[in-house]
Amino acid sequence: MIARLASWWGNPLEASRKAIGPKPVLTGFVSDINAANCHAYVTFVGATRSASRDLEMLRAALRHAQEQRVLEGTVNVTLPPKSKPRERWLTRSEVAKLVWTAWRGGRAANGRSGEGDNWHMRRHLARFILLAVYTGSRRGDVLNASFVHSVDHGYIDLERGVWTRKASSKLATKKKQTTIPLPLGLLAHLRRWRRAGQTFAVEFNGRKVDNISKAFRALVAECGLDKGVIPHALRHTAVTWAMQNGIELWEAAGYFGMTVQTLMEVYGHHHPDHLKGAAAAMGKRKR
Repeated sequence: MIARLASWWGNPLEASRKAIGPKPVLTGFVSDINAANCHAYVTFVGATRSASRDLEMLRAALRHAQEQRVLEGTVNVTLPPKSKPRERWLTRSEVAKLVWTAWRGGRAANGRSGEGDNWHMRRHLARFILLAVYTGSRRGDVLNASFVHSVDHGYIDLERGVWTRKASSKLATKKKQTTIPLPLGLLAHLRRWRRAGQTFAVEFNGRKVDNISKAFRALVAECGLDKGVIPHALRHTAVTWAMQNGIELWEAAGYFGMTVQTLMEVYGHHHPDHLKGAAAAMGKRKR
């Protein structure tokens, strides 16, 4: 993010003019940060979501500079409008297909057949999918889940059946990482993986996995699913299923680590009781 920001906002000693829009944009100084230049930055990046995260970081840096009295005045950073929440969630048959394909298949990374093929090379993806869908956890929390106590990792207590998703060394953020009980079906899987010698819930060749994006995209393509199926769609799927099953809102919010407001705004229409009272009232005859 910083590298991308620096490539646009430039250096005060080498203020560069960007040929975007009808007029060149001067982006070498803090005083050049305004609404027009922020909008031009979004065009420069070409991806609204990425540009928005970059500008949020820039805004945080400016606020820090103000708190430290490096800057005297307030500098406003204009963010692009929020994009609509993703609607894509998976059916149970789609999840089963992903898990089955990852568990049974898995040739060499290049997908070619021939001598030296390594089967079962994608079982770490199957484990990732199971843990994400059962708990609705974020990708980072799943990849960081450990069966061994460590200040830098989340801890899965197999005896108590509890998962502490936030590492003790990590500061709390807006992305709540609540401690949750584990479903019995998932707990049985986790205990088998631990008996097999794993230290982390998701491992590849005995090592912790830090990134599954490329392998996950290849798996999705092999299963014939659309590009909207990304790792975060598994969290979206878990919350959607929970709402369809009629889980109580406060419990769902605590389990998935989000506010009730977010839960209702994004997933509320999946709940069987959503606007049920209004529908009943509209169906009554007027006396």
